[in-house]
Amino acid sequence: MRRGSMARLKHIQRRLENWAIWSSRGASGGRGFATRSVLASEVWSRGSYNHVAIPVEDEEAALTDEAVRALKLGKGHLFLTLECIYLKDLGISATAQRMQRAPSTIKAQLEQADHAIAAWLEARAEELERRRIAGRVSDAKAKAL
Repeated sequence: MRRGSMARLKHIQRRLENWAIWSSRGASGGRGFATRSVLASEVWSRGSYNHVAIPVEDEEAALTDEAVRALKLGKGHLFLTLECIYLKDLGISATAQRMQRAPSTIKAQLEQADHAIAAWLEARAEELERRRIAGRVSDAKAKAL
């Protein structure tokens, strides 16, 4: 591994693949995404593999969509990288050309995006847990009154 580099996170890659299928099926509510996903080759057309539907976890994909969109503010280059790779199915080389960067930079940006999404998801889970605990405390106070 390169010095100072991060590895791709397998669980985030899987989430992004799920998100790509979800987006290609239009589950994103027509948010302007391309209709081709990273898996939308002849074999993977329209979220199926040899005409057998690939199950998509809608709730997870919607949450991943929020995390990816959160990159737009402050990390727009990572958002564009994910859009090119996962939604437009351009691959590393074509994405590098389009973004006028080296292929190694695109790979590094995918790693950075994985870690940014993981951090976003973790922060969101912590916030939901804080709210759940705060809700329980206020319920207990209300019962004590």
